[in-house]
Amino acid sequence: MSANLTRLKKRIETLEQWVDDNEALAGPEGTLDTMNYLIGKNRQAEQMQAHLNQLQQYLQEYLNETESMDQWNEFIQTREQGNNAVQEQQTEEVSVQEEAESSEEAVEASEEKE
Repeated sequence: MSANLTRLKKRIETLEQWVDDNEALAGPEGTLDTMNYLIGKNRQAEQMQAHLNQLQQYLQEYLNETESMDQWNEFIQTREQGNNAVQEQQTEEVSVQEEAESSEEAVEASEEKE
């Protein structure tokens, strides 16, 4: 019985040590660090979105000033038509009977090799 008690005490001490070591990560300090990290990443994402919006505005101004909007629209239409053509392609249909015959031939061929 005392051996079990000794093992139990060692386990409790190990758990207490683990809690002490990880308290900074799992406690209030860890939560605050996590929130600070998330706020920083959110600000970074907002800055990136602002830059993207600015670049889109520059592109729009450039296209309007150089009268390239028609060329741009044609380019987009050709791209969309290409994407639609790929989506409209259908896979070749194989009947169930042909699949069965081809699998039987494969089995027969492997049996002949042996």
